[in-house]
Amino acid sequence: MIEKSCFFMLCTNSTEEECLTRNLFGEREWALPYLKTIKIGDIGFLLNVSKDELLGIFIAKSEAALNIEPEAWGGEFPAQIKVELIGELQRISNASQKLKDFLELKKVDRGAFSYFVTKMKTYGPDITNKVLSLFIIPTNFESELQELKATSASSEFSLANVAGLDEIKQFVYQRIIAPFEDEERAYRLKLKIGGGILLVGPPGTGKTLISQAIAKSIEAKFIEISPSVIAGYPGEAEKRLEKIFDDLKKEPRAVLFLDEAEWILSERTGEGSTIMTRLKPLLLSLLGKIFKERTKPIIVIAATNKPELIDPAFLRPGRFDRVFYVRLPNEQARIEILKLQLKDRKHNLRDEDIKEIAKKLEGYSGADIENIVDEASFKAFEKKDIIKKEFILDAINRIPKSVGDEEIQRYEEWARNRNLLGRL
Repeated sequence: MIEKSCFFMLCTNSTEEECLTRNLFGEREWALPYLKTIKIGDIGFLLNVSKDELLGIFIAKSEAALNIEPEAWGGEFPAQIKVELIGELQRISNASQKLKDFLELKKVDRGAFSYFVTKMKTYGPDITNKVLSLFIIPTNFESELQELKATSASSEFSLANVAGLDEIKQFVYQRIIAPFEDEERAYRLKLKIGGGILLVGPPGTGKTLISQAIAKSIEAKFIEISPSVIAGYPGEAEKRLEKIFDDLKKEPRAVLFLDEAEWILSERTGEGSTIMTRLKPLLLSLLGKIFKERTKPIIVIAATNKPELIDPAFLRPGRFDRVFYVRLPNEQARIEILKLQLKDRKHNLRDEDIKEIAKKLEGYSGADIENIVDEASFKAFEKKDIIKKEFILDAINRIPKSVGDEEIQRYEEWARNRNLLGRL
């Protein structure tokens, strides 16, 4: 498998020849910040939108800059990258149909002429290898591509599969997703896409799911760090942590998720673990560099169900400066969760049945509801039947909610003291 990011640039019948003869890819000036994520050695592909052809395989020989060759294309595309063709020029016809197997494309209308382009300009190694699978690999690539696998991208973690959490989804769309949908306007307003978000709430309320959905929405690498991920002997944990951040640098976009964030974001007084004493300064230093990063969008999301342990210093501007209280789902959200969990399962529940069940599930988390539907599915399987209301009601009677009233009061008080409840 090739551990290289890849990038896509556009051309038309009128601009293709100049791209190939000059070994130069170009775009309009507003695209330069997005092209800055391309590193020397990344693999490039040229998409001719006039013919719907994908041309490749190219290697980036320079970083993106303005006017590497000012006279190219009459100066119309000053954001440029020098490239080198590897092997013979290959053309993949019906490119948009083939790319749709593993990439989300967007339609561009230019009067009577419309075409599809990749949603993003740059992608990580997973997409690189899937695109390379469309080509005949040059001899010098063969040994590195023996483990090439072309699998479809999963939509499991899309925002459409997150029930409720409307305030968070609105924030995510406005601050993270929308700038990618209008890159030129975002460039002209100098928007910074990235930064830190803290999600606070009981277990099972979708904190991890919303983080994965953010990554999916911008086709970013999702990297999770939890205590178990970097646990190890002295010296081993530090190396593992540094490798995670080295891998992060290879990605054009990334969502870094800190689960059980209190283990790293708590006040550092009186710590007993020598490993944690060493790891915390290292991780905080690495995070500090990410928060200052302006050349690529990196979103750091921390999740905790023990907010009282978080050091207030981490909630200052420039760190985790946006905090959301992820509360238990309300009735409408419970209806949505039930419908999502019942989707593609054989059942005979009507809308009124689902509404009745949702009322009985007050105080249950999203994970609790998923567990109850799973139990009802097993009951249907045992009886060689489909899922029925009686199976779900039986599961509710047997399975208690996982979050107690006292625990909810603790979250509500913490959120109230920070004026988070008034935003909901």
